[in-house]
Amino acid sequence: MKLDERGIEQIVDMVVNRLEKEGIEFSDPDNLPGPSGSISDGVFNEIEDAIQAASVAQQKLRSLPLQTREQIIEAIRAAGIANAEDYGRMEFEETGLGKLEDNIKKNQAACQVMGMEDLEPEVFSGDKGVTIIERIPVGVIASVNPVTNGAPTILFNAIMMLAGGNTVVNNPHPKTRIVSARVIRDLNQAIVGAGGPQNCVCCLEEPSVPSAQTLMTHPQIRLIAVTGGHGVVAFATQTGKRLIAGGPGNPPVVVDETADLDCAAGHIVEGASFSNCMACASEKEIFVVESVADQLKQHLKKHGAYEIDAAQGENLLQHIFKEIKGTDKPGVINMDYIGKTPSIILQTIGLDVGPEAKIVILETDAHHPLVWTEQIMPVLPIVRCATADEAIEKAIAAEQGNGHTMAIHSNNLQAIKKMASIAKCAAFVKNGSCGLASVGVAAEGYTSFHIATNGEGQTRPRMFTLIRRCVLADDFRFRYGG
Repeated sequence: MKLDERGIEQIVDMVVNRLEKEGIEFSDPDNLPGPSGSISDGVFNEIEDAIQAASVAQQKLRSLPLQTREQIIEAIRAAGIANAEDYGRMEFEETGLGKLEDNIKKNQAACQVMGMEDLEPEVFSGDKGVTIIERIPVGVIASVNPVTNGAPTILFNAIMMLAGGNTVVNNPHPKTRIVSARVIRDLNQAIVGAGGPQNCVCCLEEPSVPSAQTLMTHPQIRLIAVTGGHGVVAFATQTGKRLIAGGPGNPPVVVDETADLDCAAGHIVEGASFSNCMACASEKEIFVVESVADQLKQHLKKHGAYEIDAAQGENLLQHIFKEIKGTDKPGVINMDYIGKTPSIILQTIGLDVGPEAKIVILETDAHHPLVWTEQIMPVLPIVRCATADEAIEKAIAAEQGNGHTMAIHSNNLQAIKKMASIAKCAAFVKNGSCGLASVGVAAEGYTSFHIATNGEGQTRPRMFTLIRRCVLADDFRFRYGG
C-alpha cells in the first residue's frame, strides 16, 4: 500500500515547517534535505528520522523510470559482490559467529536473488477490452534482521524490496550494527550513483529492541519483514500489519534404508556445517532407519562428523543449554555457543578436536532435548527408527509445526510422497542438502535466504508489492485477423 495523500502532506509539512523555522525558503521537492538526525548515507540517530527519510526516498523512487530502477538494482548487486569479503570479515569479527569463508559465500549468494524480472505484468485481451495485472509498491518496509545474517539480509532485502519500488528501514541486531551501517552506507552511495534518491536503505546507528518495536508499529510502515524467534515474530503479528515472518525452525532429516548413504551423509554434513549450523534451514536432527544407522554414521564420520557417546553428550548438555524443560519440550540454548565450531564446543567437556571436525553427532532417543530444540550449533542428535514410516512420524513431531524446512534421503518414491504429503513446511528437500538446497544455493530455482514460515514461503520481489488490476473495458480489443 502506498502512502495516502494525507501521509504525504504530513511529511512535506514537517519538512517545510523545519525550513521556515530556520529562515530558509523552499520550493523544490527534489531538494529535500536529510532529517536533522542524519549521520550519513542512510544511517540515523533517531528511528523517526530514518522512517521520514525513507518515506521521502520512496516517493522519489517510484517516480523514476523502470530502467533507472533496474540500474539501481544492478548497482546494489555490484556493490555487494565487490565488498562481499569485507562484509564477511567485518561480521565475523563483530559477532564471532559462523565461519569467515561461509559469511563471504552468504554475501555473494545474497546478491543473486531475483530483481525486477520477477515483476512482469500479466495481460488479458479479448472481446471485452484489456486488463493488466501489475505489481505496485507497498511503500516503506520495516526489516528486523537477525544476528546470524546481518549483511546478507540487508543485501537481499535491498534488491527485492527496491525492485518493487519500495524503500526499507532496517533494525539490525545490535551485535551487527557496525557491519550493517557499513553495508547501508555503501548501498546508498551505489544507489545515488545509479541515479536513485538518497536514503532508499536506512538503519539506526544504535539499534535496539525498543527501536525495533517503534519501527514495526509506526503508522508509515506498510509491511514488516522479520527473521527471529517466537518473541519477535509474535510482536510483529500483533501489529496488525502485513507480515513476512521467518520464524524459528528445527529442520529434521530422514534417512531410510533405500538412500544413497554416502551421498546423504555428505549433504547432511555440508548443510549442518555451513556457517556452523546457524542457518534456520540447516539440518538439526537425524532420524535414520535402524538397519542402516551404523553405516550412515560411518559415512558421516568420513565427511567430517565427530561422534561423542551418551555420557559425553549428557556432560555437553550442561554447557550448551541454559535450561532443559523436560520431555518433548524445547530447552533454552546457551547463546555463548551458537555458531561456534565443534572444536570450541567440545573443549567444554575436555575433548581436543581439530578443524577437520565439521559437526558433532551423538545417538539419542526421540525425546531428547537436542531433538526438540533449535540449537543453532553443529551438534546433531541421531535417532534410530524401526521403519521409514516411524522416522517420518518422529521427524514431523520434532519439527513442532514451525512450518520451516524438512528433508528426506530416500530412493523410495512412496516414502518421499508420504513425507511430502504431511510435511507442512515452506521448504521440503529430497536427496539434497537441507541447509543449502532449500535456499537455492545448491539446487535449482531462485536464491532466497528468507523462508517465511507464516505461509508466504520463499521470499521473492513480488512478495514486496501489491497487486493492482487495471481494466480498460470495451476498448483495445485484439483478435487475430482484425
